Amino acid sequence: MAVSDAALQWLATVLVVLVPVGLLLASARRGRGLIIGVLSTGLVAAVASLTVSSLVSSTADLPARVLDAAFAAAVAASLVVLTARRLGSVGAAVFAGSWSLLVFQPVFVATMGSLPSLVQTVFGAVDYAAVHASHVAAATSVIALTMLPRPALENDLTPETGRGRSLIAAAFVAVGAMGWMLGVERIVSDATGRIALNALVGLALGAAVWVLTTRIAGRPFDARGVVWGVVTAWGAIGLGLAFLSPMALASTTVFAAAAAAAVVARGRAGADRGRRAAVAVIVAVSVGGVVLALLADGFGMAATGSTALVLGQLGAVLVIGIAAFMLGLLCGGMALVVVKGSTIRSSSRPSSRCG
Repeated sequence: MAVSDAALQWLATVLVVLVPVGLLLASARRGRGLIIGVLSTGLVAAVASLTVSSLVSSTADLPARVLDAAFAAAVAASLVVLTARRLGSVGAAVFAGSWSLLVFQPVFVATMGSLPSLVQTVFGAVDYAAVHASHVAAATSVIALTMLPRPALENDLTPETGRGRSLIAAAFVAVGAMGWMLGVERIVSDATGRIALNALVGLALGAAVWVLTTRIAGRPFDARGVVWGVVTAWGAIGLGLAFLSPMALASTTVFAAAAAAAVVARGRAGADRGRRAAVAVIVAVSVGGVVLALLADGFGMAATGSTALVLGQLGAVLVIGIAAFMLGLLCGGMALVVVKGSTIRSSSRPSSRCG
């Protein structure tokens, strides 16, 4: 029997906001401007989510609405952190804020707004934890951003993130991801224990596989890779967390995390790191979707002999990814206009020094 619905959702609300905190700890770009950008963009995204939920939801369930707002805030704030190195704090806030309104909200509603969801109805795809919104849409929009000109910004990078700080960051992201994957269930049920265990094991295994894969590829150990191992494992297992047996969970995590790590580790020198990381996320979700379609309890190809779910999983990633890419170009263009305007205003101010 389902119990403690509100308690679970309030707890998940608190945990989810640890994701951008963890990414900020692991970031090479920090400062007051970035923190302000993270907070303001998260607030905008949360307000947008509450507005959308009041328009499309027939329930007055306050904990659920606040949790959805926390989901939106966490993803938008994380996107600020991930794009600040390219766009600066102001540009990243504009990009992530517009992206949350134009991309995240529609995709999130399409995956979580009804049962069955629009994504399941149209593509026949499974997306338990709204990974198409949190990972696919975000990553493809970041790829689109990297296709645009890079503005000339002052270098305010901090020293390399230490190993201890990176591991703490990974722990924050992992706890936030667990809060996300438990919170989307909305209720405490007989499946909650399995979901929590799958999330814990999958995230830990994903981090380990990422580190091992990069070491096999000849790269030195980088503790920030633990963060990316957690992020990519979250994308891979989040599609079908509640439907994965131990063997399916291990297979999904190992194949997806290894493939994603290989994308980053084997990239050519000088390649855009943000683009490689975003591609790695897409690879992880795609591989995770295929393994889920093959091995999911009761409805995977191993049980039914049908390839329809495989095609549905890949089709959903492709279509949502293309749409998010196009809108990502629009959001990136708006951010570049703002950055350019800020640069012009700064250069036109009279100098405080005379002579």
